[in-house]
Amino acid sequence: MSLAEEIVVLLEEEYGYRHWVWIPEMSAEELKEWWEAMPTVASYFYDGPTAFPGKIHQVYYEPSWHKDLHGADSVGLQEDEFFFVKEEGCRELVPLSGSMTLPKDRWTAHLHMDCDTYLSPPDGEVIRHAGYITEDEYYSEDYQASQETEDAWGEALMGQLQKIIKEEGNGDSSDDRVVEEPN
Repeated sequence: MSLAEEIVVLLEEEYGYRHWVWIPEMSAEELKEWWEAMPTVASYFYDGPTAFPGKIHQVYYEPSWHKDLHGADSVGLQEDEFFFVKEEGCRELVPLSGSMTLPKDRWTAHLHMDCDTYLSPPDGEVIRHAGYITEDEYYSEDYQASQETEDAWGEALMGQLQKIIKEEGNGDSSDDRVVEEPN
């Protein structure tokens, strides 16, 4: 597959308030099948999509609502522009590139919890993963997650706690995100 044929996904990670450019290195059909087969997104809650297949890069991207809200405090990127970045210290973003422009035919994705995560090709179709549930169901009094989902949340939480303990043991307290577990 040539670079011009590659699928590019602009992915918004809600929990980490981060954006990513993801090149899944799959055909459209393969990507839809992979996404639809995910039993839960719990495994990606703390670390974001870093374990997704293909290539994933953290970027600085300003959605149009951010520019409208912050006006002059905006970095001033044009629509569809982004910078490759890395995080240092206390979530400080360090640019790794000049501004670049996303392709017009990019896909989009939102990653957070099983009730609001989606993938969308350029035509606007909303593709849900296998473990998707509605927000009404998720927040209902009688909702009970599957054992597979519960296990994935437990594993993700333990991984996050181990990472925090290791960083504190090394004198690094730069990851100041609050450990939270939804529902």
